[in-house]
Amino acid sequence: MVADYERALHVEGRRHLGLFALEGFRLIERALATSTPLTHVLCCESAPRDPSPRLQKILQQLAQQNQSVVSVPDSIMERLLEGRTLGPVLALAKIPAAPDLEKICSHRSADISTKFLVLDEMMDPGNVGALLRTAHAMGVEALIALGGTDPFHPRAARTSMGSIFRVPILRLPKLEPLLALFQKYNVFTVGATSDAPTLLPHASIPQKTVALFVGNEGKGLSAAVRSALDLLVAIPMSNTIDSFSINAATAITLYALNHPQRPNPP
Repeated sequence: MVADYERALHVEGRRHLGLFALEGFRLIERALATSTPLTHVLCCESAPRDPSPRLQKILQQLAQQNQSVVSVPDSIMERLLEGRTLGPVLALAKIPAAPDLEKICSHRSADISTKFLVLDEMMDPGNVGALLRTAHAMGVEALIALGGTDPFHPRAARTSMGSIFRVPILRLPKLEPLLALFQKYNVFTVGATSDAPTLLPHASIPQKTVALFVGNEGKGLSAAVRSALDLLVAIPMSNTIDSFSINAATAITLYALNHPQRPNPP
């Protein structure tokens, strides 16, 4: 079981096993709260003697669900945790089935509150996890991970703070099928980029389903994505800085899309 856990720390292992790694109290608690299937649970040998009420409650919940827990030597647990102090309990969970995006689009095409978040080749798993949490907070219908974006990387899962269990995730290797689907269902596509000619407060967003595209941390949105979108927007900021963090920019843009400005009555 330790070997499987270590395999799931790497992209090829996750692909082969169909599992992703969970670490620490918060992720295990939120997996249990969402009835996420756990295939393996590892805990340190000293856990039964650990006075932590949080750990004991987790172990009790696992026992109530007839979930087997494998004890491992504390030295192995310390090696797997790599100095992190999120709690001496680890698990593997099944990577959830991808949502049927066409079904969502067809059912929600007339719902102007529906938002999708598309991550274009985002390489930093910490940012991906933070954006999962932001997507959850902003009521995003689904997160779409393009290319090498990996929402199930262990750091993405940790940084999501459990939102990985709440936001439907679809991974797509290529952009073109996604754009074709959005065009078919009249989804309005918006890209966030610091050099866009349209400032976000002045953007005219039609009352329809919207997909927000955000790009790679260093390069931003690819040229192919930029040229395909309906609108590019930039967030006004101080002239002494060149960009927001990707998570801050996404949160601001999603908030603006969720709360469009209306003309003042005469």
